Amino acid sequence: SSNLKGQVESITEPDSVKFSKEVVKVLRTNTTCSKTKGVFMSCACHMPHMRLKNAKDTFDSTKSIEQARIQLEKDFRTDIKFNKNLTDEQVEDIIKKGWGLAGTYDGGKIVATKIPSFFHEYFEEPDEVTRKYYYCHCPRVRKELLNGKNLDPVYCYCGGGFYKDVWEYITGKNVNIKLLKSLFKDDDVCQFEISFD
Repeated sequence: SSNLKGQVESITEPDSVKFSKEVVKVLRTNTTCSKTKGVFMSCACHMPHMRLKNAKDTFDSTKSIEQARIQLEKDFRTDIKFNKNLTDEQVEDIIKKGWGLAGTYDGGKIVATKIPSFFHEYFEEPDEVTRKYYYCHCPRVRKELLNGKNLDPVYCYCGGGFYKDVWEYITGKNVNIKLLKSLFKDDDVCQFEISFD
């Protein structure tokens, strides 16, 4: 744990955490909360749309968000097992927790909880702080988790933008994102509510 912290602190790239904090401060001062969230969502990494084709085809033929979500979960199971080198038990545990791309469906909304970015390291790490570092998907700011979690959680809307793009592509609908949990709010996971207009 302390070895990892030393390695992370030694990174001498432009200080992305300091820059990110300044961007949040400027946005919070000069625009609305909604626009600030929108800026961060627009910065999201996106999944290649070709990997969403089955879910989109399912939605196009059924007009059912739940059926599209079920198809997305099937594809996710296959992808995650291969890409993260997981056992069937680990995949089942992820799905049972509602983690991953497809999330869970309830009352017309999807709740998506990110999986750990460094999956195996996360589960092998006994130190809670270091586990959060391994959980975080953002290479720009994850080191801040080792240094006191001093970042505005609005930054995590970047991760919400990932889900916004996924579901807007699949459904063609306007998608609303609400951050429910964040490592930067002292939660153990990052979780988003996805709703549709």
